[in-house]
Parts: sequence; structure tokens; C-alpha cells
Amino acid sequence: MSDAHRDTRKIRRISYVDFRNAVEEDACCAGDGSDTTTTLAVLIAREMVGTRPAGMMEELLSQGEGTPVHGVWHHALVGEILLRCLQNAGYEIADGFIDEVVDRGRQIPGGSCGFLGTCGALSSAASAYAILMGATPVAIDQRQRLIGFVAKQVARLAEIGGSRCCKKNSYVALELARDEFAELGFNLPKEEFEGRCPFFASNDTCDGDACVYYPKKR
Repeated sequence: MSDAHRDTRKIRRISYVDFRNAVEEDACCAGDGSDTTTTLAVLIAREMVGTRPAGMMEELLSQGEGTPVHGVWHHALVGEILLRCLQNAGYEIADGFIDEVVDRGRQIPGGSCGFLGTCGALSSAASAYAILMGATPVAIDQRQRLIGFVAKQVARLAEIGGSRCCKKNSYVALELARDEFAELGFNLPKEEFEGRCPFFASNDTCDGDACVYYPKKR
């Protein structure tokens, strides 16, 4: 291999800690799920009414004026919202199941989309799906089905592409979760996702027209 060819294949190594330290107040990577915003968001969601996950997320997150558009709270919140909407719809979703999906979400590190290859919001929806199925590492059929759902989410996010955006990732998770949950017999109302994002103005790196959820797409 020539030296010139080697130069085009330089690997950029950066640690999670180094990244967090280099970017001041980067909410996406700051915190570990025990931060105040996550705690407040999950408490508010626990009391919300309604059965439409995307609408519930927008209503909840619009209450936090000045809250950064990115953050680890999405890792706990997406799964909680899905189970809360099912609970509101009359399904027997115990509060303990909601506690469990929040606990799992709190353990997902910030910036997992760029460090681990899957966003925490997607993992949060997958965790809710796993709870509904009773999936575990040794439950063969449920585990296979869970991995298939995660693959669909990651493929969809890769297809949409663009810059990091916790709201975009959350919409992907909520949109795909509806169909997967329905196959288990847990039905949620149909929501229109294309062009619905109300958070774009607070996102300095918004992809604008290139994003399927950007309002001009409607």
C-alpha cells in the first residue's frame, strides 16, 4: 500500500470522555441519565394524558423553555411515552414496566449514535418493545424479533441521514414503533409524521428541507 493511499485511510480515534470535555455544554453527551432534565421529563410524562406518542413528546418538550434540543433525556423519555400512551389507551401496562423502561434508558450514554452506532432514542423504543414481549438475552424468538426492530430503526435513520438531531431520531423511533407494537396487539392512533417538527428553530444544525420531518415537507 502506498503512503498516499495510507493518508486517505487515517483513522480518527477520540474517546467519549475527550469528546465531552472538548465540547462545552454539549447536552447530547452531557449527563448520564440522572440529570435534572431527564428526571423532570420522566415525571411530567408519567402524569400526561393522551394516546398519541409524537403529540405527547411535543407537548412535554415544549414546556421546557430554554431546554437544549439535544439531550440524554430522550433515551428514557421515548420508551416511557410509548408505554404511557398504551396505558392511557387502556392496556394493562403496570407502572413498574414504565419504571423499567426509564431505568434502562438512563443507562444509555449520551452520543451513542456516534460512538455505538445506534441512537439512545431508538434504543428506548426498542426497550419498550422488549418489555411488551418479555424479551431477554435468552428468550430466542423475542430476542430475534427485538433485533429485527432495532435493525429497521437504524436502517431508517441511516436512510434519512443528515446531522445529529435527537428530535429526528425520536420521530423515527415513535413512527416505527407504532407498526411493530400493532403486530403484538398493542394499537396506538395513527399520526402524521412528515413535516410535523416544531423544534427546528431551536436547532442550530437543523437539516431544514433535507429532513423529512421539517415543516415545509408537509
